Amino acid sequence: MKNLRRNMGSVSSGTLRSEDLIDSFTYELRHQKPLSRQHRKMLREIERRIASHQRLQRRHPEMENYFDTEDASEDVQELCDALECYALPGFYFGTHPGDGSDFGFWLSDSFVDDFDGLRVDDTSEIPRSYRGEVLHVNDHGNVTLYVATRGKLREVWGIV
Repeated sequence: MKNLRRNMGSVSSGTLRSEDLIDSFTYELRHQKPLSRQHRKMLREIERRIASHQRLQRRHPEMENYFDTEDASEDVQELCDALECYALPGFYFGTHPGDGSDFGFWLSDSFVDDFDGLRVDDTSEIPRSYRGEVLHVNDHGNVTLYVATRGKLREVWGIV
């Protein structure tokens, strides 16, 4: 996994307005590295729909605002689905469990319990020959996910 961004935490909070969500989600998606060709195309299509609707609305002021349309609602869902593709292992993109207007990348509540790789209290417990994911949970409750290969650890993410 080559995810250069640390996708953790809030992306948009305190609003459910399509205009705000689309703005925040397109910004976040645009800054994913590497961004897939499919998602670049999706961003261009959303921008075209917004611009086209705004041009039409200038000529026909009685027209519904794009951000109040079904297209905008569908774009919000498409952007959520796209951002989910960039979630780190054990994370998801969506609303915070305690706040439905806080969208971001959150650790799944059951990740630590459901983790099926090697789980250790101390990294010295990892066999040198072990290859795969390692979950380190220390005595303070800090959680770090590593990938072990050839006796070396690479941190994927950590939560203090």
